[in-house]
Amino acid sequence: MAVFTSEAPTFYFSPMKFSIRHTTAYQYSEPVWDSFNDAHLCPVSDDYQNCLSFDLEITPPSSAVMRRLDFYTNQVHHFEVMEPHDSLTVSARSVVETFADTRDLSVSVPLAGLSGLECDERYYDFLSNSPRVALGPMWTHEADAIVSRIEEDVRLRAEAIMGFIYEQFSYVSGSTHVASKIEDVFPQRRGVCQDFAHIMIALCRAVGIPARYVSGYFYAERPARASANDSTVSHAWVECFLPGIGWLAYDPTHNRRAGMTYIELARGRDYADVRPLAGTYRGAAEVEMTVSVAVERVG
Repeated sequence: MAVFTSEAPTFYFSPMKFSIRHTTAYQYSEPVWDSFNDAHLCPVSDDYQNCLSFDLEITPPSSAVMRRLDFYTNQVHHFEVMEPHDSLTVSARSVVETFADTRDLSVSVPLAGLSGLECDERYYDFLSNSPRVALGPMWTHEADAIVSRIEEDVRLRAEAIMGFIYEQFSYVSGSTHVASKIEDVFPQRRGVCQDFAHIMIALCRAVGIPARYVSGYFYAERPARASANDSTVSHAWVECFLPGIGWLAYDPTHNRRAGMTYIELARGRDYADVRPLAGTYRGAAEVEMTVSVAVERVG
């Protein structure tokens, strides 16, 4: 079984600061109009992260940008471009400071703490079916096989599930697409971070551990020879609820707890809740989309 590694030594407490630019460009084969869009591009602010600044630049300009909180308290920016246009560029710039998690993670987390969470409105959505995570007997069978030899500790079971994905699956860019179903990805044993996050969520929920999807960025000093899953790119990971500790972030792509080099954009049941950009437009044009992300450490 794979053994997970911590993201950073526990004695490292100095905050880290990052500058992020996330640009999405759409090119249409002919003009479109009445474009209505929602953006999950503003980083989270909580006990472990603080968004110091955020700016959203839209071309062609939107008449107004409206900010709201969604059901899971993520910031959403709604904008509209009503006039005909053959391209649309959305560029989000932010500066974020991250902090060390100083909670005691060595304590025991008995399974008894999971009892009744399915009746609690704070956790119900993260134990149930969701648009991209359809639960069923297969997931229960697979999850039971993974945790059957693990002592009755929620944290150890979550880590075993993460280790299983890291050990059994290969990261292969382009092997799946944004709409791939996890029941199809699972037997292939290859995918990308979004797939691994969804599979971990399904396995955790199948054994009663609340699990939610996190979208964001992973920063790494690029080595001389960068690997496919060690780069400064958009990323996805999982947060599991551990009774007595709280929500704890796990990255099955790298088999470790997510820490100070992870920048959270949004959390939800699965990817469908936190898409960076989602919208509609009028017109019959074909569209080509390109995305670029740059993350720099500035402090």
